[in-house]
Amino acid sequence: MAAVTATLNYVAPGSQRNRLYVAPGAHMSTTEYEPHAVQVADGRPYREQFSLDRTGFTLLHHRSAVTDFRDAAQVDAIYAAEARRLVAGVTGADHVAAVSWVLRSAAGSDGAAGSDSAAESESAAGDRSAAEARGGAQPPAADVHVDVHPDRAAGRFRDFQDRLGLPGKTFRRAIFTSLWRTFSPPPQDWPLAICDYRSTDDAEGVPNLMLVVDELPARAAVPDVIEDAAARPAASVFAFSPAHRWWYFPDMHAGEALLFKLHDTDHTVTWRAPHTAFRDPTVTTSHNRVSIEIRTVAFFY
Repeated sequence: MAAVTATLNYVAPGSQRNRLYVAPGAHMSTTEYEPHAVQVADGRPYREQFSLDRTGFTLLHHRSAVTDFRDAAQVDAIYAAEARRLVAGVTGADHVAAVSWVLRSAAGSDGAAGSDSAAESESAAGDRSAAEARGGAQPPAADVHVDVHPDRAAGRFRDFQDRLGLPGKTFRRAIFTSLWRTFSPPPQDWPLAICDYRSTDDAEGVPNLMLVVDELPARAAVPDVIEDAAARPAASVFAFSPAHRWWYFPDMHAGEALLFKLHDTDHTVTWRAPHTAFRDPTVTTSHNRVSIEIRTVAFFY
């Protein structure tokens, strides 16, 4: 099995102030991380073995009609509709809505522990990620995480229903997903690694609070306690486990997109997929990875 040895940033044992402050085009993490060298296997030869309900992710063939993903108007008008159709086709959901998106650029990234988390998609406003993307791309999310903590999932789905005008409609199942694609030429210097859900435990993961701010605070001024922390949006960040099995798809191109679960209310199947960006030590390229991820919610009635 072809694989690369990569450094992944896991939450450090004893990390207390697990938070991500997000400002337009910038972020600051107070979470403590520790790097671990792991094997990340090439998933292309095993592509047919992956699915949303089995492993938590799937690689899709899809060529977008968007000509410039930095053009917010095209993303809103074209890509959001494409994402809805893709997710509906894969899941069979009755209703799919695109709820947020964000651009990322690896230019200047150094892979420092705690350099990022994808929790900015969990803003209280819901569409703040699009506004952030308009103001400037975020760096790669270089920590092992899932964008929504399970304790926050029920509230997130209620928020989505309210925003979609469906507050009184009862769903039997809901899935929160991310559709990830790169639009810079291969090879990618910072590809995305996905952990096979079957190698994880449902009890893994601790909350990483997301705080959307207009300007990043001084690190020395960050408070020890955040009021109403349990009500704040939060991702899950994960401690190292030697059982984790990691996969990636090298040399992704314009005709591909990676779809993975952030939360599924049906826990009889795979319901989430931890993931992280990582620096591929085998790639030397002048093209920094630039990508877009769009989050969708799928409802089953």
